[in-house]
This record gives sequence, C-alpha cells and structure tokens, in this order.
Amino acid sequence: MSIYRTLWLSDIHLGTRSSRAKDLLHFLEETSADRIYLVGDVIDLKSMRSRPLFMDQHLQVVSQFVSLASLGTEVVYVPGNHDDEFRTIAGRDICGIRVQVEACHMRPCGEKLLVAHGDILDERIRMGTNLEKFGAAAYSVVRQVDASLNRLRSLIGQDYFPLSALVKEKMRGAQEYISRFESIAAEYAAWRGYSGIVCGHIHKPAIRDIDGTLYANDGDWVEHRTALAETYDGRLEIVGWQNDTVIESSRPAA
Repeated sequence: MSIYRTLWLSDIHLGTRSSRAKDLLHFLEETSADRIYLVGDVIDLKSMRSRPLFMDQHLQVVSQFVSLASLGTEVVYVPGNHDDEFRTIAGRDICGIRVQVEACHMRPCGEKLLVAHGDILDERIRMGTNLEKFGAAAYSVVRQVDASLNRLRSLIGQDYFPLSALVKEKMRGAQEYISRFESIAAEYAAWRGYSGIVCGHIHKPAIRDIDGTLYANDGDWVEHRTALAETYDGRLEIVGWQNDTVIESSRPAA
C-alpha cells in the first residue's frame, strides 16, 4: 500500500456512466493518506437532474470516504460546478467530512496552496468564440460515446480506452483553453497571496511552475484516473489508478 501525507481527488462524476468508480475503489483500497481533499464534481448533481443514475459502485465510493473520515483521515470536500449545491452548506460537516468553498493547504516547507475546484476562473478564460462553443458541444458528445464504448468493452473483458482524452488532445481549441486555464489559475493564486494552487475542473492532470507559482491539477476519474499526492518530504506526484504508477512528479519544496 502507498501511504501519503495528502491526496487530492476531483471530477469523479458519480451519478454518470462516465465515472470510473470501480477503478477509484481499487485505488482507495491500495492508497492511504493523512488528509484527502475532494476538489469538486464528486457527485454530478447537474447530470442527475435530467438522467438519474447512481450505481452500487458509486454508493461504495461515497461510503469509502465516510469510512475513511470515521477512521481518522481528515477529509475536506470543496464542491465544484457540478455539485455546487453543497456550497450552500460550507462550514459544516457531513458524516465527518468538512465542506468548504475553498481550502488552504500547508506544505511541509510552510508554503500555502489554494485548493479550489477551478470553475471560478471560467469567466476569465472563456472567449465566447463559435469555435470554443462548438468544441464544448463536440466534447460533450464524445464523452457520451466514450461511456457507451467503454461499457461495451467492459462487457467483453477489455480494458478502458481513453477516447475522450485522446480526442481532447487533438483539439486545438481544447489545448488553448487548457493553457489559458493553467496560466490564469497560477496568476489568480499569486494574486491571492498563495505559493500555488491545486484544482481540478478541466480534467487534465499536471504539475507546473508558472512564473514562480505552482500549478497542480489532480486530473479526473472519467478520462485519466489520476490523483495528486503529496509525500511526507513534500514531493508532489500525479499518480495513476494503479497506485504504483507515478505519472509526473515535482521536487520536494525547499
């Protein structure tokens, strides 16, 4: 089992067919941390309004977080734009899980990181062009095709194929949006007086130094199946659902 000081998880989208809940359960069985931040879009309430769906594995994920909190893990829930109804109860606990609009994480070196889902930055990033609107609509369709394709692959015993992630990597508009998001997120954290930011929202795992400010994105559990982990010496790592897979890492903070 891999043991970390801190884990960040987001964009699990429980309540949709796209959620890789089974893989997340496997990850949580093989990984532990003193503190876990749930950085938004954990339960996709937005999708569930029109298409209610909550499978047993989705309930098991929720139960696992509640169990971890009851056993002493500090679990902090920072809602996103798909579960923003939970922001109305910020400052309260749900089954031992603290709900906050945003959080401040203290690294071992004393640096402070802003923890926020990231949707607050949307108005600063979106340009409102027809290309951007078309890209968003096209990506939504690809997500639905991805879920159907991988449901079929699962039935015939084949592993997940990251169709939506591969398509997004080829879309010029999507890459430009991600680049703008990363830069503006780092700029926003610096403006707020933080050494860096940890967020989700755009489903693109990354660890970057942007003009002296740390930008970290924990990815998602729809396309990439990743988390951001902090080791006890302060190293940050993007880890895959097979917990021994370190995808990207940073040096320990000075």
